[in-house]
This record gives sequence, C-alpha cells and structure tokens, in this order.
Amino acid sequence: MGSSIGKSSSHERNVPDPGSLQNVIPDTKIEETPTPPDPATPAGRIFSEATRLFAQLGFKSTSTRAIAKAADVKQVMIHYYFGSKENLYRAVLKHEGTSMLAVIFGENNNPQSPEEKLIDSPIRLMTVLHDNPQWASLLRREIAEGAVHLRNALKGVSEHGPLGANLHFHDAYLAAVKEGKAVELPIESVRECLLAIGYSAIYLAPLISMINERDIHDETVWEEWKLTLSTILKRGLLLPALKVEEAPEDKNV
Repeated sequence: MGSSIGKSSSHERNVPDPGSLQNVIPDTKIEETPTPPDPATPAGRIFSEATRLFAQLGFKSTSTRAIAKAADVKQVMIHYYFGSKENLYRAVLKHEGTSMLAVIFGENNNPQSPEEKLIDSPIRLMTVLHDNPQWASLLRREIAEGAVHLRNALKGVSEHGPLGANLHFHDAYLAAVKEGKAVELPIESVRECLLAIGYSAIYLAPLISMINERDIHDETVWEEWKLTLSTILKRGLLLPALKVEEAPEDKNV
C-alpha cells in the first residue's frame, strides 16, 4: 500500500478556494503510507503480535516481554528492530491509522457527487471499524489514553493521513456548497461532527448494545444503523432539491 517507512514523495492537489486553507492544514513533511515488515521475518512477527497485543491490552499494559514471547523471538530483538516499545507502538499506529484512512478516503469505484461523498465519509468510517475489530480496539484504547502517540505517529503522512483526509473533505464540501447542494456551515465544525458521529458509533457500540440489548454485529441491526445515520445526515446537511415544475411559479410569487 505504499513504500517502506522513511521514503518520501511530493504530493500535489488542486483544492477549491485555496486561500481558505490557511491555518487549516499545517506545514508538514510529506511521507508515503508505510509498509509493515514481511510477516515471515522476525521483525514481521514482532510487528504482527505487537499489533494484536496493543489492540487487546493497550500500550501501557503490553510489555516487550509479552510481545517477544508471542513472536517467538528474544526480547532484545524488539530493541534491535524498533529501538523501543514506544517506537514499535507508533509504527503500528502509523500503519493501522493510514490503512484505515486509505479505505475511508481512498478511491471509490462508484462515481459520487460531492454531497454524496460528504454523507458517505462517516458511513465508510463506521464500516471500516465495524469490519476490522482489531483496528477499532486499537483506536479505542489509544484514544482512551489521550491519543498522544496517534497524533505523533500520523504527523507527516500525506495522502492517507490527516492532511489527505482534510483535502478530501474540503474539496467535497466546498463543491457541494457552491452547487447549492449542502447547507453552508463552518467547514471545520462540519468535518469534525461527521467524523465524530462515524467514529463514536463504533467506539460506543459495546455500551449502546448493552443498553439497547441489540448487537451491532447482527447484520440486520448494522444495516438499520447505516440507513438511519445516512437519512439523518441527508436531512440535516443537504439542501432539498427544488422541483423543476415548481421553480417558475415560486420565483414569480
């Protein structure tokens, strides 16, 4: 899904109304999406088992001894390949985070209008986390601990990182507003609310399932969730289409 960690490439993109991007997108180093070590190698086994344990236990409760034992390597090999537990954790977060964002904001085989992209983004976020429980668990634990490591891990990532996500949303929202398809609101707040809605649906799923006694992993319940959220977002964010036959009369009233 990209080149190995450490390489970089330039990334250019045209964005509507670029002047409005000031103070929105930070001046940051651009890097490609990292590729994890080959799982057949000791480094790859360490990376794979560390991902699993960090998702199950969190950063603080996962020891390098436990990772080494699960990967069937000597503990010193973790330091040899990754330097420290924190460096290993950030490498895991960088790979998992960029992989998740690549799916959410990556290419879509079905052509979509700007307003469809707006509504689709939180639905895709929900779907990615729903279909990848290890990612969801890893993010739950990291965010519960303040998400400091995640912010540092994703610094400098371009197309499939926060910068790319900003550009993807920014393009779609400005185009939808310009075409009269979406309500004009503070762009930062709209993006934050849409992402928060999509993520919180999965983050709070265990609690919601317990209260409502409905399992989100049940296919019928899951489809109801997506349909309901999509309907609410469309009603709240998109402008109703004007019927062509009614337009002349309305203008002359």
